[in-house]
Amino acid sequence: MTDPDFVARDERTAWDTAFWYWRERVHSRPGVSSGQFGVTTKAINGMECGGGSNIPWIRFEKYKKVRQAFGLPGDGDPSGC
Repeated sequence: MTDPDFVARDERTAWDTAFWYWRERVHSRPGVSSGQFGVTTKAINGMECGGGSNIPWIRFEKYKKVRQAFGLPGDGDPSGC
């Protein structure tokens, strides 16, 4: 493709690209399907769990609030970093 910005402009292509990335690069990693938040964010962002950053924990706090909003039990599993 000679127009990589097409993904940003075309909603269907954007969803297809996101689904492909999730299926091929994220979902197949050990720990993702069992709900390990750290593994999932590391698979998506690559450098999520290194360098002493507190970003993973900020994201996990937001994830807990989303779980609560949907009425899901517990806080989720932060492991995997």
